[in-house]
Amino acid sequence: MNMRGLQLIVLSLFFLTFWPRFADGQIFKRKENTEEKDEKDEKDKENKDRLKLYQNTQGILIGYEKGRSDMLNVGYHYNWKKIRLKKPTIHAVEGIASVNPFDGILGIQGSYWQRIGRFKWTYGGRIGAFTDFSESTLSVGPVVGFRILGIHGQTGVNLLSNSEVNANILYLNLSLLIGTNTRIHSQKGDKKKDILKW
Repeated sequence: MNMRGLQLIVLSLFFLTFWPRFADGQIFKRKENTEEKDEKDEKDKENKDRLKLYQNTQGILIGYEKGRSDMLNVGYHYNWKKIRLKKPTIHAVEGIASVNPFDGILGIQGSYWQRIGRFKWTYGGRIGAFTDFSESTLSVGPVVGFRILGIHGQTGVNLLSNSEVNANILYLNLSLLIGTNTRIHSQKGDKKKDILKW
């Protein structure tokens, strides 16, 4: 037997021994991928069909802001949350009108904040505009706070573009939400249903 024949025999034995394993590995891998995809589709369907509860609250916001200028605030508040046991999250948006009648300062602000988990700490940001009717300024800045039972204490900083206006740069704010409308509703798949409204 020459060297070429020996090489052909060794190569044939190699393919006969290992090729079926490679082929089976590819088949089983394809099968596992299909099973994983089916499991994922089932989980997605279960998540979609699971009953989910949501709550929306809106109302009037009144507050007092202390800084280099004392401001009275009144505004509108809207929050929404998904009711769940693990890491409940509340998101809220607010529109606020601020006035200091003694210094003649008027402002309008918009804010967003959120609260994650069972702790009552909130964090977000504010953007606004202030005027003393001779000068005007814009402001934007972060806020952090603590909220419980509709009472919200916040502290923040306004990064002012015009310091001639005697608006607050660093401030403490205490506000109270007077809820006017609360809605709890459920969603299962594409079906939505109101549970409570007040």
